[in-house]
Amino acid sequence: MVVVLTTSRDASIRLRQFVNELELAIPNAVKVNRGRSGLIDIASVALGIGANYIVMFTSFHGNPSSIVLYRIREDTLIRLPYVITLGGVKLLRDLLPSRPILSKPASMVIVTQPGVQLALILSEVFEVSLFYGNLDDYRNFESIMYIKPVRGECCEVSFIDGLTYAPRGPIIKVKRFKEVNAPGLVVKRLKA
Repeated sequence: MVVVLTTSRDASIRLRQFVNELELAIPNAVKVNRGRSGLIDIASVALGIGANYIVMFTSFHGNPSSIVLYRIREDTLIRLPYVITLGGVKLLRDLLPSRPILSKPASMVIVTQPGVQLALILSEVFEVSLFYGNLDDYRNFESIMYIKPVRGECCEVSFIDGLTYAPRGPIIKVKRFKEVNAPGLVVKRLKA
């Protein structure tokens, strides 16, 4: 299955670069440029390519600031009841001055410690396996999404190359993850 990555309208250069790097780190992710398109237009494109989820990134003062998750079911777009606030990102180009050219990985796994709720949600959205344990046990995957709990914040999400353990994508500090006690909000019916 495919997952659509997109941004809020009038995305900054840094936010667009962030989504570009995520697309190269996540096997089943496809970036759809938002431009002036409405969310329903993006959902129609996502439905056309067989996507079940849309992951939208918003920005504050040009920097990625939050993640909004949407599920597409038949002809309905549903906003999932999660508040995900970012505390900052480090782009791959910030980490590696002479960045290697990376191809899209064929496989990915999420590795974390027990009790990280965000890992369960991302595992469902990106349709990848979730494991608890040590990174060394998952070297046979091309990309590893490592979610590390951080004191005082929610967690840190990093993308690691399974063969070399070099960074494969941006590092994302998640300041807050909260599940709202409400069912998913039906945003719009896609077809009349």
